Amino acid sequence: MTDAPDIDLSALAAPVQDIAREAGRRILDVYAGSFSVTAKPDQSPVTEADFAAHRCILRGLKELTPHIPILSEEASDVGFAERSRWEWLWLVDPLDGTREFIRHSDQFTINIALIHNHEAVFGLILSPVDGVCYHAWRGGGAYKRLRNQPARRIQAARICPQPIRVVSSQASYRSRRLQDYLQQLGDYRHLFVGSALKSCLIAEGAVDLYPRFGPTGEWDTAAAQAIVEEAGGHLTDMQSRPLRYNARPVLINPDFFAFGDASRDWFQYLPQRSPPGRPVSLPGR
Repeated sequence: MTDAPDIDLSALAAPVQDIAREAGRRILDVYAGSFSVTAKPDQSPVTEADFAAHRCILRGLKELTPHIPILSEEASDVGFAERSRWEWLWLVDPLDGTREFIRHSDQFTINIALIHNHEAVFGLILSPVDGVCYHAWRGGGAYKRLRNQPARRIQAARICPQPIRVVSSQASYRSRRLQDYLQQLGDYRHLFVGSALKSCLIAEGAVDLYPRFGPTGEWDTAAAQAIVEEAGGHLTDMQSRPLRYNARPVLINPDFFAFGDASRDWFQYLPQRSPPGRPVSLPGR
């Protein structure tokens, strides 16, 4: 299906949250017991919780929007010739942070995004352990909802304080490229967080910069981008261009930054920049 009728994006928040919470219960059922870990062809780990959440989300989204195709990390082997015809699609990571899940760190999420013409126009990120849910839709703002509480609107930090608040995963922090970048950044304070929660902290103004060097899947960032942008922040590649989705044969993102303060040139600290970075200016953002 290459088209879909007009969609009220605001009306998606409640049913998609219900779908995510049901998937979260399936994940926690596995989390509470013993589980096996297998390796995908790319050597990344996968568990029964990934597949249980995948099946739950697919079933729920098919019932909610039967005419919109779904691309999930656990079923991503759709040829580009087919998916390039999709004007709309759901982009899903049923369990973002599988390594955190395996370590029992509690820092894993469910990511669900709606893509229209290569842009994330709706995003929802749920943390199953504590029940915190972030969501946003194009033109409607970004929201955070604690378990059993009403949602409140969130906003990225527009002015960067000192020291700069930087977030990354522990694994990413060990990379030489990130270390080299941080050495040029100046005075900063570092926070270690797993999964898409890093971008959520950007969206709610708790941190200033999330630099990511190294491969990520499009399902890792699509929901986060919708939330960060509607909170007034930005998620861009190293040439300050917003990430695009389902636009290429490969589903791997370039290196990227997520940040709130667009007046600061975060790109100036990159070595051998070509073309040079610049502050972001996005119309209407």
